[in-house]
Parts: sequence; structure tokens; C-alpha cells
Amino acid sequence: MSGMRNKWGILQVVNMGTLISTLDVGIVNVSLPVMARQFSVTLAQIQWVATIYLLTMVILLPFMGKLSDRMERRKVYSYGFLIFGIGSLCIAVSHSFVLLLLSRCLQGIGATMIMANSQAMVRQAFPDHERGRALGYNAIVVSIGTLSGPALGGLLLEAMDWTWLFWINVPISLTACWLGFHWFPREGMASTKSPFDYVGTFLLGAGVSLLMLASEAVKDGSTSLKVCLEGGSGILLLCALIFQARKIDYGIIDRDLFRHRKVWLGNSSSLIINLAQTATLIPITFYLQSELGFSAWWTGALLMLQPLLMGIVAPFAGWFRDKYGGSFPIHAGAVLCSLSMLFVVFIPSITAMSIGLHLAIFGIGTGLFHATNNAEVMSAAPAEKSSLAGSLLALVRYLGQIMGIGLATLLVGTMGSHSTAHESFGTPLRILFGICCLLCLAVAISGRYLPKGKPQNHHLSAS
Repeated sequence: MSGMRNKWGILQVVNMGTLISTLDVGIVNVSLPVMARQFSVTLAQIQWVATIYLLTMVILLPFMGKLSDRMERRKVYSYGFLIFGIGSLCIAVSHSFVLLLLSRCLQGIGATMIMANSQAMVRQAFPDHERGRALGYNAIVVSIGTLSGPALGGLLLEAMDWTWLFWINVPISLTACWLGFHWFPREGMASTKSPFDYVGTFLLGAGVSLLMLASEAVKDGSTSLKVCLEGGSGILLLCALIFQARKIDYGIIDRDLFRHRKVWLGNSSSLIINLAQTATLIPITFYLQSELGFSAWWTGALLMLQPLLMGIVAPFAGWFRDKYGGSFPIHAGAVLCSLSMLFVVFIPSITAMSIGLHLAIFGIGTGLFHATNNAEVMSAAPAEKSSLAGSLLALVRYLGQIMGIGLATLLVGTMGSHSTAHESFGTPLRILFGICCLLCLAVAISGRYLPKGKPQNHHLSAS
């Protein structure tokens, strides 16, 4: 009984880390205008407060995952809370814009240490036949943190100064650090230590940075030669990363890890589902307010349909996977995500009802998909590379979100601007949803090729 309590106690600490690291993204976005006024910088400059946080995590996630597999995982995870708290403290007392960005980068390093190990800590604590349910609860926290950040940030800003958005993180982080050291099981050091892939880390960081620079410029309406060079160079560097990873055995894109079909297929599918979710959610927000005249409050209330239904379905999907296997929930979830797009693609008039139906069915689909897919990937990965596998899952989630923003910007990037206030975006919105429908359908078809079988019903030692 004490072992059971300890397992679920570990899960609560993991969920705490997942919540604060994902919630922080949305909370900060709401406070950017206030911060821009205080530091006397432009909106384009203050956006780097949000961008540098995501960029730090994308660059360091594979590196930190491999580091955690070589060291004692609980130490990397627990110290991640400490660094996140110190970064939050530095942001709250920053008196210059440069110091603010450096502090935000430090906070991102702490968040990376947390996110790289969240899934691995669940794998370590829970045997395979309980892992789906545990990761189902973790999927709820990811959804709540990602989607409720803006609403919570706006509410807090009504009552307090923006610095309190970061002061709040300090006691939470210190508490989680203490709990991590006291609750998480000790483990031995890795017997074999392969070199770090510094070249791959550089290629990933430089490639993603250039793509983000290009996307920020496109979002501002620029189509200059400089943007094309930045975007093209970023793509070339990421292609070089893939080529380089095929030539060495210790790359951040681990060849041994991706020999497992569930691992590479699960990561590819997660990338596409996250892309579709972000690409459709952003324009929906603008459409509800600019085209249908919804207030910010009613828009937020309608958007909550998606995380609410995902949170209801995810634990059931995890339980089903633990009992019967993950093939059906993954396939059914992707099918529902694809079908949800049709309420926007084919209905003659895009209304709040059609958008609500899309959000509800997509929420059910992601609830079935994410918890099950994460459990299948983590169970298929070798135990000695579980942190690397977990970090890749987090990496593809953020890359999917970045690619989703890029796709939405390409098709409906001017939605909500004053110059297009009277322009109808019904057709480009349908095209966007049609593309996402086909992408989700591709995931559903690929799910048919997942290996079948129930999780092994035996106890895995946590130590």
C-alpha cells in the first residue's frame, strides 16, 4: 500500500512540474504588452521573452534527455525545479530588458530539465500495465497548462503586478525540488556512457532559431530575401542534422531508439496531431472574435471545450490501453481528430455551433490519442534511454506547435488585422482545416501498422 501511495505521490510531483513549465508559456504571452511598456521596447522585441523560452527547450531537450540517462535521473529532475525557481526570481527582479531575456533563458533551462524527465519518471515508477492510466493523467495536465495559461494570466494581471506571475513560481519550485529528492527512487548510474552529440545540438539549435526568425518576420508581413535566406538556411541545417545522425551512433536523433516502430511512428504521429491542434486553434480564436463578434470571455469559454473533454477522456484511454492494448485508442483518436475538421470544411456557414462541434470532437480525439501514444512510446523505448525518449516526445510537441503556427500564418496570417477587418476568411480557413483533416487521417492510417499486443502485466522495480 505504501508503494502504491509513493507511486501516485511521484506522479503528482511530475504533474506539478509539467503544469508550471507548460502554464508559464501562456501566462507570459498575456503579460507581454505590460512588460513592453515597463521596459520601453517594441512588441517585436518583447516577443522574444516568449520565443527564447521555447527556443531554449527545443534546443536542449535531446541534450538534457541524454544527460539524464547518463546521470541519476532524480537529481537532474529535482535540480530542474530549483533552476526554474531561480530563473523566475531573476525575472521578477530584472531591471533591464537584457537581464530579463537572460533570466528567461535560465528559466527555460530549468523547464527543459523537468520536461526531459517527466515521462521517464512515470515509466520508472509505474509498471507497463499501469503506465497508460498514469500518463493519461499527465496528458490532462499538459492540456490544462498549455490551453489555460492565457486565461489564468489575464485573471492574475487584473489583480496584481506582472512580476507576481513569476514570484508565484518560486515557492512552488522549491517545494517540488524538496519533494523530488525525498520521494523519487534512487537509481544507479549508466554503465556505458556514449559521447554527447555537440554538432547535432548546434545544428538543431541553429536550424530552429533561423526558422523561428523567418516565421516571426512572415508574421509581421515581411517577404524579403532575408526571410527566404533565414528559412532556407534553417531547413538546410535540419537536413544536415538528419544526415549527420545517420553517420554516428550517439546522435541526438538516436538511431537505436528509432529502430523501434512504436517510437518513430509515435513521435511522427504526435508531431502531426500537435501541428493540427495549434494550426486550427489560433485562427479559431480570431474568427470567433473578428468574424462572429464574440467577446474574449465567451471565446475562452468555448475554447475550453477541447481541454475539458480531453481531460475527461484521457484517463479512460489510459485504462483501456493498460487492459487491452493501445492500437484502438490511437487509431480511433486520430480518426476523430480528422472527422472534427469536417465541421468547418463542409458546413456552408462557419458558426459557433460548427466550431464547438469541432473543438469537442477534437478534444475527445486528442484525449484518446495522446495518453495512449505517450505510453506506447515510453514502453517501447529501452529503459536506459527513457529520458531521451521522453525528451523527444516533448521536443516533437513543441516542434509541432511551431510548425502549426507557421501553417496558420501561411494561410490566414492576416486574420484579425485592421486592414482585413471586412474580408471573409471562410475559404482559407476551410483550406487550412482540410489540410489538417488529411494530416490527421494519415496518422489514423499509420496507426494500423502499430504492433499489436497488451501491456505486460508484471511489476517493474522502481529502484
